[in-house]
Amino acid sequence: MSRPEMDVASKPVSEALPAHAGTAAPAGAAGTPREATGTAKALVKGLALVDLIATGGPRRLTDLVTATGVPRGTVVRLLEVLVAHEVLRADASGHYDLGPQLAVWGQGFLGRLDVRAQAADLMRELTEQTRETCFLGVRRGAQVLYIAKTDSPQAVRPAAVEGSVNPLHCTGIGKALLAHADDEVVRDYLAGPLERRTPNTIIDAQALAAELAEVRERGYAIDEIENEEGVRCVAAPVRDHGGRVVAALSVSAPAYRFPREEMPGVARRLLAAAATLSARLGHRAPQQTEEIS
Repeated sequence: MSRPEMDVASKPVSEALPAHAGTAAPAGAAGTPREATGTAKALVKGLALVDLIATGGPRRLTDLVTATGVPRGTVVRLLEVLVAHEVLRADASGHYDLGPQLAVWGQGFLGRLDVRAQAADLMRELTEQTRETCFLGVRRGAQVLYIAKTDSPQAVRPAAVEGSVNPLHCTGIGKALLAHADDEVVRDYLAGPLERRTPNTIIDAQALAAELAEVRERGYAIDEIENEEGVRCVAAPVRDHGGRVVAALSVSAPAYRFPREEMPGVARRLLAAAATLSARLGHRAPQQTEEIS
């Protein structure tokens, strides 16, 4: 492996968003009115422009007009407002890209995720103990969203960044989250289709259901080179004060540096860290005494 980094979770969040036709609002946006009018309609159009750029990268004015079907004059006015408020920025070549205000909002969102702040020292400790990369993730629809990361000190390490996403069924964190999701969520997910990422990816619904049952029984999840070639991962669920699984911690590493026989030992450390983090979120549970194998 000659590359200094490996893409473990390289899909940006924007790649997971559905394409929006015309002036439709972003799918799943809370409180979006069925029939927006007036100022609300302009807001929906402006959000559609931002989403197109977030999804497809920098765009020219003509590209945005074509993609949205919105009149050129309207697009120009919306872009002026968005640039003025630094939601977007324009470069000398006439391309519009995401602006610094989005970073402020994004950090504000992440900063309000208490689990992230509570996990920081535990993640650093896991990385110090294992010398591998530790991730913290939450479920975002049918995907795992990575909200924090501590890098391995070694040269070859995962290249994922905070804000990256991956499918639930082929990642350690994703399986840990899906295994403890509501029955309806699991049923809908198993209905597929299940994307194949590597030859090891589980794409059969019955096999995945069995795998999730094993995750619940074992207490932790394994990504056996199922999402990224040459990468293994172990993950443990994190619970809140009500006992709900709200996040998961993982340790991820190149497979040549993370043999199968070392997984149980890493899992013990992960389960201990996840239990501590859960306790910080108000969860109270009996101490686990079962042997991990």
